[in-house]
Amino acid sequence: MKVLFLQDVVGTAYAGDIKDVKPGFARNFLLPQKLAVPATADQMNRVKGLQAAAAKRKDAAETDMKALGEKLNGATITIKARAGRNDRLYGSITNANVAEEVGKLAGRVIDRRRLVMDPIRTLGTYTVPVKLFPGIEPKVKVAVVASGEAAEEPTAEEVIQTLEGEKKPEAKAPEAAEDKAAAAS
Repeated sequence: MKVLFLQDVVGTAYAGDIKDVKPGFARNFLLPQKLAVPATADQMNRVKGLQAAAAKRKDAAETDMKALGEKLNGATITIKARAGRNDRLYGSITNANVAEEVGKLAGRVIDRRRLVMDPIRTLGTYTVPVKLFPGIEPKVKVAVVASGEAAEEPTAEEVIQTLEGEKKPEAKAPEAAEDKAAAAS
């Protein structure tokens, strides 16, 4: 079914586009939400005005995103996290955590889906690309540092030594008691 988009539909089309979509998508979503109308001859006359307005909005958005991209490109953000032995984090740093910090730096909300990254599970510095607009993808450096809250975990050897140290005094204590009882007699 051919439809004329009246508004931008993320991932599908921009306002003014004429696209062939599945009938159910048009009938159940696009038409009731007034995001699109059937592509009739009358509606085709509206296309030129909608396309001009959409082009202006797209240019304005691109200019805005270029400025934001220049601001973010090469910027470093620091995230503190609890870490244990071998610089391994308790949990992980996700794209939502990084998006929140990038948003603070940018002064606006950054959608987590714009960040292309796997969860970070160790301390260190990582480079994370941010997809702001087609062709505009600044790279932000994320420094994950230990927060200092986590106590050092004992190693297996330390645990064994501690347990062995506790057992030895217990074994000697009864002998000492027998020696004192013999000396008192």
